[in-house]
Amino acid sequence: MSWSSEELAKFKGAQIIQNRPYNERHQIFEDSPIWVVTTNDKAYLRGGKGIDSSWYKSGIEYGGEIELAGQVYSIAYEPVTDQAEIQQVSQAYEEKYRGQYPIEMMLSDKCAQGTVSLIKR
Repeated sequence: MSWSSEELAKFKGAQIIQNRPYNERHQIFEDSPIWVVTTNDKAYLRGGKGIDSSWYKSGIEYGGEIELAGQVYSIAYEPVTDQAEIQQVSQAYEEKYRGQYPIEMMLSDKCAQGTVSLIKR
């Protein structure tokens, strides 16, 4: 299911969202604030430890939910492997979070490899 233009606008306006990946019992095991960016009518997250981030591993396998502007959405985390798309996401991070800590880390190759697209269920 695609994000609506209104939802994409909320992502663009949000500094952070709540990220809540599920574990093997389909229960939330982590509830953490995280940066979010949009490009190409999609919403993206990155793990601070790249593909080694615990939420990344669990989210890819079991899905999860996010909270955006007070609304909870059930989501799937889709790994992004296309290098051109990863570069577009990096550019979106640079534009949105320039000068904020830890933007340098989020633009690193390690974090870039932990890029996921949020798929609304």
